[in-house]
Amino acid sequence: MKLELQNIGGFAGVHEFELKKGINRITAPNAKGKSSLLRGIQCLASDNEDVFRDTLNDDSDTGHVKLGDEYIRHLRRVNDAVQADPKDHTFFDELDHDWRNAEKIAFFTPKSRVVLEIDQNAFDVLRFVNSISGAEEIESDIRRKEGQLEEKKRELEEYIENLTTAQKLDAEVGTMRGEIQKLQGEVQKLEGAIEKETGTRDLTKVGEDIAVKKQQILDLEERIRSRAAEVKLYQNQYEKARALYERLDEDIADFEQRSETESVEEFTERINKHERKRKDLKIVKELLDDLHGVIDKAYKVFSDSERAPLPESIQDEPALNRANALLGAPGECPVCRGGADRNTLDERRKELRESATELAKMMRGEEEEMKVIKTDRRELQDRIEGINAKRRERDTAKRSSNDLLKELEDRKNLSDGVAEQISEKVHEREILEQHYDAAAKTVRTESRDHLNEVRKKVGAYENEIRNNQNEMDRLTQEIPDYTIGESLEDYANKKRLGLDDLRLKIEELKDGWEHEVFGAVDLFNKNINDIYKEMGFTTFRDIKITKEITRGRLTSLDAVVEHASGKKQSLSSLSKAEQLTLGLVFQISAKENYIPNFPFFVIDDNMNTFDPDRSRSIMEYLSDKAEYVLVSRPVPPSEQGDLSIEYGFN
Repeated sequence: MKLELQNIGGFAGVHEFELKKGINRITAPNAKGKSSLLRGIQCLASDNEDVFRDTLNDDSDTGHVKLGDEYIRHLRRVNDAVQADPKDHTFFDELDHDWRNAEKIAFFTPKSRVVLEIDQNAFDVLRFVNSISGAEEIESDIRRKEGQLEEKKRELEEYIENLTTAQKLDAEVGTMRGEIQKLQGEVQKLEGAIEKETGTRDLTKVGEDIAVKKQQILDLEERIRSRAAEVKLYQNQYEKARALYERLDEDIADFEQRSETESVEEFTERINKHERKRKDLKIVKELLDDLHGVIDKAYKVFSDSERAPLPESIQDEPALNRANALLGAPGECPVCRGGADRNTLDERRKELRESATELAKMMRGEEEEMKVIKTDRRELQDRIEGINAKRRERDTAKRSSNDLLKELEDRKNLSDGVAEQISEKVHEREILEQHYDAAAKTVRTESRDHLNEVRKKVGAYENEIRNNQNEMDRLTQEIPDYTIGESLEDYANKKRLGLDDLRLKIEELKDGWEHEVFGAVDLFNKNINDIYKEMGFTTFRDIKITKEITRGRLTSLDAVVEHASGKKQSLSSLSKAEQLTLGLVFQISAKENYIPNFPFFVIDDNMNTFDPDRSRSIMEYLSDKAEYVLVSRPVPPSEQGDLSIEYGFN
């Protein structure tokens, strides 16, 4: 299989490599492209922008990785970020295979997550199992649901706080309404006293009439503001329609001025004139062509060199002999028996050819002239059609402007009418205010002041009630699923049932997550010992992934190894080399369990941890588990100059 790299890693330009099924050993001195080649293949199995950035050459803005004729990944640098073309077909989006985790499983390199965590002594078995199995998606759902639960709990607390505030405001409204009733009783007593002292309640009535007139004036002022806005709107529309009409009228006048000397009929007459001339030229040319044919035939008949030899049997056949006599001798006309000069005929042929050629050129000239005139005529027709459309649009704009002008005048008249009504209402209000002043003089100052104070209190209470009612409406409208009049306890219980349902779903997701993790652990425990031993490792008698359960829930996983002596050790207590060995075993186990058909397994430089015999055993084992096994190995510059690929074990 051919691997093509363009501007990948340390490779500038296009480089091609041949990969063969089985073992592919990549050897080169350091900084000669071993890791670049392997990262190119990893790029086909990744959707991570960090991997794309590490893969593209630092000095290039574009590049690609192509494997065979099926897989390709185009990379480009955009604003210091490296992006991949989403239309490319790669291992990551293979339709028939679930290879989305291939990057985590089939690439054992210094930058793979397992190796990095082991180097930092932070390898977490649960995190590894979670990331390569379906448990990771369930865990993401759990985190999302837990976030929703916290958000709903916070919202519920906010809603209950708002509902409590609304209920307090409702209680205050009830108290204020009671106070208003008391004050209204006092108002009635004061009004009765004023009526008793003045013998009339005209003062109250006049005050009410004044208030009515003021409200009427406010309403009319609002109407006139509305009319003014309408007038302004129609004024703008009229000005736009008028401007459109004037612009179109100018365009039409300009066209008519420029088109005085041009007409379609004139162009048509010019075309007909050229057509007649071309027809005359064609008739003369055809006559010349006919004459040329006659002279050309005469040239051949009169010329001795052009005439075909007569058969030898001409004297023996009377018919042939007679025909020969009719043809005459070469250079003699068979009709008039006169002489025929061959050079004269040839000159006449040339003259006729030249004349016919000249006529043909004149005919082509006439055709070109007709094409130009037809183009001019078509452009004129298009302009005429366009100006006719503008005439129609101009007429429409004129009608619209007239209609808008009439509507504008009507609106102005309405505004004037409203202004007159306002003037009348103001006059009536002034008269009522005079009456009120006259009536007020007959009332004792103390009673009037007291009555006004009580009324102010009533008005203040009413304003506060309205404000509280608005605040209550605002608070309750923001509370979802709330029914007006519903008690705080009933609402809280109803919402807590929803929270309990969400908690139940989270617990169900946790059960599903544990089921997925437990299934993955069983798969790993089933084959990790066989893999370890078949690759030739004997340090540990048994390897097992163990679970730690706290309060009935899985909290962590660990890898426990047992030596031949029976001693057991946790993964974190092993040496780095032993941890790397187990990391490789875990990734191979994951490949067999989750992506057995993925064609590649890549080991970059990590084989240096193992001795030659152990490295060979690992490659022999992997050769049965992946179609292509790629292993890189550095060599000294003194042994090898450039990168090379060796196939098999020899």
